Amino acid sequence: MIAQKNNRMSLQMKRCFSVLFILLTLFSVYAHPQTEKLSVAMDIAKGDIINLNPYTASDSTSVVILDNLYDGLFAYDAQTGRPVPSLAESYSVSEDGLSWTFHLRTAYFSDHSPITSESFKESWNYLIQGPLASNLDFLSSVETPDSSTLTVNLKHPVSYLPSLLCQPCLAAVKPTDSSLFSGAYRVVFRDESRIKLKKNNHYWDSVGCPEVVIHIGTETDFSSDFLSGSIHWSLAPVENASQYMEVSPLYGTTFLYFSSSDGIYSDNDMQSALAQLVPVDYIRIIQSSIIPSDSLVPQSGAYAEYEKQASNLFSTTFKRYNIRSAADLPVLHIAVHRGDSTILTGQLIQEIWSETLKGTVSLDTVPSTVYTTDPAENPYDFCIITWIADYYDPAAFLSLFRSDASYSLANYSNTEYDHLLDLADSLEDRQSYLLEAEKILLNSGTVIPISTAVSTNFVRSDLIEGWYPNLLDIHPLKNIRFK
Repeated sequence: MIAQKNNRMSLQMKRCFSVLFILLTLFSVYAHPQTEKLSVAMDIAKGDIINLNPYTASDSTSVVILDNLYDGLFAYDAQTGRPVPSLAESYSVSEDGLSWTFHLRTAYFSDHSPITSESFKESWNYLIQGPLASNLDFLSSVETPDSSTLTVNLKHPVSYLPSLLCQPCLAAVKPTDSSLFSGAYRVVFRDESRIKLKKNNHYWDSVGCPEVVIHIGTETDFSSDFLSGSIHWSLAPVENASQYMEVSPLYGTTFLYFSSSDGIYSDNDMQSALAQLVPVDYIRIIQSSIIPSDSLVPQSGAYAEYEKQASNLFSTTFKRYNIRSAADLPVLHIAVHRGDSTILTGQLIQEIWSETLKGTVSLDTVPSTVYTTDPAENPYDFCIITWIADYYDPAAFLSLFRSDASYSLANYSNTEYDHLLDLADSLEDRQSYLLEAEKILLNSGTVIPISTAVSTNFVRSDLIEGWYPNLLDIHPLKNIRFK
């Protein structure tokens, strides 16, 4: 009897273990795909939008997404932010640095149509007609000897070309069909609060997470979802999560700048006079600046040295424009984007300049895209911006102020400045020329640096891996995997 009872108990235990094994197997089959869905949170200012058009998007938040939808000849390395070959399997450079030949790897758009040298030529021809055309200012001509060979001829040597070619606007894009993607992911759903991405099944490289959900909010509190593990990476502030906070300096600068294209507020003497009245140190306190900076290019060592006192500059400028007194000045229009510290900065400058000029200084709070999307259409005289470089080179900042730049942020023009940048482009020893050019720009008063930009991300590093801090704050989603 005891033996029979033990046998029955053993049989029951075996059945229990079998059922448990089946349940665990089913759980792993059905639950595992859920863990493969990466969730990202982003916070945008009220009135701003996520722009997924690579030909017009210039804000860093949109670029974070676009980097994952479109592949170029080069891509950003996840750890360093430096350029590494992507759709370019190999390349060579002529001795004079004016001709780069790229040999493309076998790759496809998301509809399985091939990515060829003509794909780049067609896309760049489209780009050159839009607001980001300045990204091709270096280009002389493009040749396509065959479908897998692209020869890029330059107006002048550009040693940092691989960095430039990482940008989404220079990627393989089908201008006539926004539903096709060359990158690791494709957009499958979008509304005001979410963007859903799925792996591009025809992508040439491996992808860590087959699905990504990007949650978008305006002053939205993502804290509970992040702390519960529902959100794995948040670009938005998260409370009570200091153990997951990643704070790192960026290759970027917060600065004030004049943007008038004509009239007295476009005059460098007037700009220099007004710039001397800006209490930069106090603004840094308002802005809670972690890394104050006197230079436009991070850590370049440049700083403004104004040659003439503001009072003298006001006097000579007034005479030049036949202004009898400050009361006769036209309205000076200031624009700032949303954010308490930014608005306070604008109000402080408005108060100081109004008192000094004895005239009207207006202040508008608008989405930054109003004055950055197309600088030629900017209706304001003075603005604030945090510029995160698209690539790791001083030209990412200084080229914004070339006289002939198609994207001329401040409508700045100075022949000596242009000449120095031309010299820097043509020589290997570039730094001294770049530094001298930056000093000319800062001395003009057109640009007033405030601080080096800092990124703050919240990353569930206990759940995911493949996310690394870097100077460009670029984090390719394809590299992120669950532990």
